[in-house]
Amino acid sequence: MPIYDYKAKDRSGATVTGTVSADDEHGAAEMIRELGHLPMDIRQAREQARSQAQPNMEAGNAFARYLIYPIWTGVNIKMLALFYRQLATMLAAGMALSEALRSQENRQRGRFGVIIAEMRENVSRGGKLSDTMRRYPKVFSRIQIALVRAGEGGGLLDRMVDRIATYLEYELKIRALIAKALIYPVLILIFAVFVQASLPHFALLINQGGGPFLAVVGPGLLRKALCILAIVVILKLMFQFYTPRLVWDCIKSNIPVIGGNARKIAMSRFSRALAVLYAAGMSLAESVDIAADASGNLFIGRGVKCAIPALQSGQGLTESLTRTRVVSPMVLDMLMIGERSGSSDSVLEKVADYMDDEVDSSIHKIGIALFVLMILVAAGVVLVVAIQAYGGYFSSIEKSANQ
Repeated sequence: MPIYDYKAKDRSGATVTGTVSADDEHGAAEMIRELGHLPMDIRQAREQARSQAQPNMEAGNAFARYLIYPIWTGVNIKMLALFYRQLATMLAAGMALSEALRSQENRQRGRFGVIIAEMRENVSRGGKLSDTMRRYPKVFSRIQIALVRAGEGGGLLDRMVDRIATYLEYELKIRALIAKALIYPVLILIFAVFVQASLPHFALLINQGGGPFLAVVGPGLLRKALCILAIVVILKLMFQFYTPRLVWDCIKSNIPVIGGNARKIAMSRFSRALAVLYAAGMSLAESVDIAADASGNLFIGRGVKCAIPALQSGQGLTESLTRTRVVSPMVLDMLMIGERSGSSDSVLEKVADYMDDEVDSSIHKIGIALFVLMILVAAGVVLVVAIQAYGGYFSSIEKSANQ
């Protein structure tokens, strides 16, 4: 059975250290609490850790890491949210981590099932759950790994996993709102492409039927679809690198109408991640660093990270974020009130809720703006095709008359 060294607080508030034997860190934390101590840090005994160490390297070969996983990881955010929610429920019910992972392993198929099996094997050998997660950075984000690591260190893994599940459910909500706003503009864009390719050949459809019409129009539409697919794949591959993503996020954040709303979405994600990380007991500097990556916008995240040196030197969160000129004055005022009243935890949650409301409104505005823009694009395409068709028609009449 694995042996764990621990550091904890006793009932008098003094720091105590010791060693316990348990199936995993979750069980070790329970044993420490039974002794009347509050666990602060739990680590596998150094000798065992050295003998059972697992290479902390990213899984997969170079081809998969750079060409496959940026496009398809085999694990989506909905699968992760369900996994964390079920895992949190099992751990809260007192089930050992290795047994909870075994149960999850039996429910999952494909690559995610393989990853969970690796997690279970590593935990059964006395390793950490976060060690396996670090081997799959395309599947598990920094915020997930940081929260799991915080839970392992403090013996509160069930609470941290529950917070990850709640955070991912929030992220699912944001993505669903964005998808809802984009569906009509995308449909209109598809319609415009179809009209541009098929309208010049409508006479063929009327005179000879659908077969000859599809024989002429089909190859052109297929080529356009393949071109669009190739562009999407190339962009996915490009955006795994820092510079292309930074350039795109900078452009996206400064486009009129859309740019302001993109900033709000990024700040909403940052605020929610910061609230979750700070409530987990992480330092402000580390919380801001990880939350900036969770914003999903490198341009905004880089600006926010300018506050980290000031936070590390002991300055307050409000003062540090004010210098970045990225956070809105309304949010800064709320943070200042929280710092003065000593209730930063609850204020960060309120800031996150406020930004969520702002995002709902922003995404609705983006949807309307894109809908109008795509209508204008479709109208322009139809107008150009119609002018070309009528121009050719009148040209043929003029030639016939001259002859």
